[in-house]
Amino acid sequence: MRRTNRHMNRANQVIGNFGELVKKQYGFVSNPSLPLWKRVEIRFGEMNVEELMLRPTNMACHNLLPDGVVVPRGTNSLLGLGLNYCIKPSLSNNINIKHTFTRLKEDMRRLYALRDNEEEGGYIPSLYIKSKYKFVPASDELELALSTFEQAVINKQEECKRRHRKRPRRNLTRRKWNLIQSLRRNDKYFVTDCDKNLGPVIMLREEYIERGISEHLSNERNYKKLNKDEAMDLHYQLKRRYRIFIEKYRPREEEEAPVDYTCISKPEATFLGRSLQDNPDQLSRFRQTIKIHKDPYKMRPIICCAGTFMNAWSKWLDYWLQKLKHHVPTYTKDSQQILDETKSIQLPSNALLFSADANSMYNNIDTDHAIEVITWWLKDLADRKLLPERFPLEAVLEAMVVIMKNNIFEWGDLYFLQLLGTAMGTSAAVMWATIYFAYHEAHTLIPKHGQKLLYFRRFIDDIFGIWIGNTTTDWVEFCNDVDNFGILTWDIKQQRLTTSVVFLDLTLSIEGNRIVTRTFQKKMNLFLYLPAASAHPPNCIKGTIYGLVGRYYAQNTYRKDYVYFCKLLYRNLVARGWTREYIRQVINEASKNIEGKAALPTTANTSSPSNECKPNPLYIHMQYHPDGISRKQVRELYEVHCKELFEEELKITSFTLAYSRPKNTRDYVSQAKLHQAEGRTSSTIMGEHYQGLNP
Repeated sequence: MRRTNRHMNRANQVIGNFGELVKKQYGFVSNPSLPLWKRVEIRFGEMNVEELMLRPTNMACHNLLPDGVVVPRGTNSLLGLGLNYCIKPSLSNNINIKHTFTRLKEDMRRLYALRDNEEEGGYIPSLYIKSKYKFVPASDELELALSTFEQAVINKQEECKRRHRKRPRRNLTRRKWNLIQSLRRNDKYFVTDCDKNLGPVIMLREEYIERGISEHLSNERNYKKLNKDEAMDLHYQLKRRYRIFIEKYRPREEEEAPVDYTCISKPEATFLGRSLQDNPDQLSRFRQTIKIHKDPYKMRPIICCAGTFMNAWSKWLDYWLQKLKHHVPTYTKDSQQILDETKSIQLPSNALLFSADANSMYNNIDTDHAIEVITWWLKDLADRKLLPERFPLEAVLEAMVVIMKNNIFEWGDLYFLQLLGTAMGTSAAVMWATIYFAYHEAHTLIPKHGQKLLYFRRFIDDIFGIWIGNTTTDWVEFCNDVDNFGILTWDIKQQRLTTSVVFLDLTLSIEGNRIVTRTFQKKMNLFLYLPAASAHPPNCIKGTIYGLVGRYYAQNTYRKDYVYFCKLLYRNLVARGWTREYIRQVINEASKNIEGKAALPTTANTSSPSNECKPNPLYIHMQYHPDGISRKQVRELYEVHCKELFEEELKITSFTLAYSRPKNTRDYVSQAKLHQAEGRTSSTIMGEHYQGLNP
């Protein structure tokens, strides 16, 4: 009898443990002794309203796994949330609030220490890195007020925690969370983005690596393989050249001997110096996105330069190159510029449209040719006195050569130097490529074919134009001239003159003597908008809707098309878990607001400069949590404990709570630094590729 009881107790214990395992994996345990309808009823009863009503129905991802390879269970429902889906963090500690007030305390002390100082001129927002200087404490009153404010926020957060402690609402099931942990550094599967924002994709890690090698890195014309010592030695040389550059072009003091070239400003020198202090050893990382809209699909190479001193150098170069874009005759900012410029064009009867794409533009720009061409162009502008004031020509030319010829990056345990093309991933890459071909446009295409081009615009590697020449000899000659510049080629010879083309996110068509437009959306787009359950800061989806409705209104000549895309947006958002009532209300509000503004006459701004004091805002940076303290509560506590004193002592004119998002799915499953399976490193797969083996 005792033995039987012992066995029964052991069996019950095993069953109980198994139930706990099931609950951890799936989030609930079903009682098999109950009828199915009762089990469903109990499960629905356990779910909160959010979990039940805000579940997306549009849950999909692109599956590039070979036939016979099973996708991990639950992958569609996890990646179908989108890689921007924010995972609700725990409310169990106050680390984020303490970080918020550590940052706020530093800002307060800085404002207090500099309260009587005149602000130095020359601040450049795009070239700024915050100083790590630690200011001494402010006055006792200010320190006490901030400490009291911090404690009040912590107490209010504790109230929120107690309110949700009994039954905390999660926005990710245990099963999905376990899958995230499994995919994070998985030896078999790899998760990344599709090009053109067409959704997430899952594929085999080895195929991802092998295609990166076969399609890109094995091209010895474009890339040189380095060993680690060679890469680090070149990196060290670049640091030395960087320091020499800063010292050479730094602003000179009055007592110093003058130089015969233009120096950079103090904010520029400070930015360059701090970037080297913050990121002395970080190398760029190679990664890829998937061109899923191509058949067959291809890989787009991306070099992630964020957090490197070389990218800071490139940011500085881009800052000055951006000032020259008005000299680019075909420069296109965005599709809105195309809309504004084409709506007033009266077309002759022989007008036809054309578009063209460059063939891998960044990889097919001869670096030496580009340096030569852009140098000619800049010196010509200088000779004609067309460069901006204080343009550091010598510094720009020197930086351009170093940045474009020394793009080093790592991929797993492999290291490469880019030999040919635009230095991918660097901030100056876009303007460099734009200016390069602009020289050909300004000196050949427009002077020679301008009479046959009623309209001609280019957005980096995409061309759109209106042709009014003959469609035989003139067109063939123009196509040949487009391709006759360095080693860069275009697909223009495969394109046809037509009455309708796609350019950027527009479909442009000829109707009578005018151009009509319609929004263009790729067929492979999964429309994975933010789900309702995502832990994003409030009003994110509202901003998305206002932006899209405004774009649809501007892009669609016919109202029926505008209405169609608004309805499509409505259906896609409802399929992402948003309530019909809320989405209908926001879309109607956005449409009414945008149409109302469009009906108002445009007037020039004739207001005189205000004599009011200069704004001095105070920002509080806090990570958003749906169940945490609200924006309104933070503002009320600030007004009680700090507002009056801060306005009097620090001259604060406004208070803003700036939310940051929690970690999203992408932060967990897709990293820039390549994870390598044991024994299947990048170098191993590259060796197999060169030996003709099938990795």
